[in-house]
Amino acid sequence: MTTFYRVHWSNLLPFNAEHAWSSLTGVPRSEDGTKSECPACDCTGENWDPCPTCNGKFPATDECERCDGTGLTAECQRCDGTGWEPCLRGYSCYESAEQLISYYSESGREGMVPADEPVIIFEGWQADTGFDDEPTVVPERVIETLTWAELVARFRADLA
Repeated sequence: MTTFYRVHWSNLLPFNAEHAWSSLTGVPRSEDGTKSECPACDCTGENWDPCPTCNGKFPATDECERCDGTGLTAECQRCDGTGWEPCLRGYSCYESAEQLISYYSESGREGMVPADEPVIIFEGWQADTGFDDEPTVVPERVIETLTWAELVARFRADLA
């Protein structure tokens, strides 16, 4: 079994296999955590998109039943009008402290993690691949829980 490192945001459901779902950071989720609000329509289910049936031609060349010949549909294509997208199975995480720290120190994410935010070191199985090509993992066993500041300090001490 492989060891993984994860910032487990304090506003999320408790860390366990049942709640192991991933979405984009900061996107609100359903109460059970398995779905996230669709960013294309702000969870309304409505978004004026080109009609997938008539390819968004305006005016539509044929009388399209889906868009009434307008070439546009009010139903969000990304979430099929539900306002919700399924989350990926497993928690977003990395296989080393170095990878986790690098992720949050690059691409404008520096300072994103508060010093007291929990970091969980755990064993589990990879269920999918996340939005940033990171593993999404279902946990089997927690090895250790520490804060972000403690993880960074330990990593720096190990480098010295």
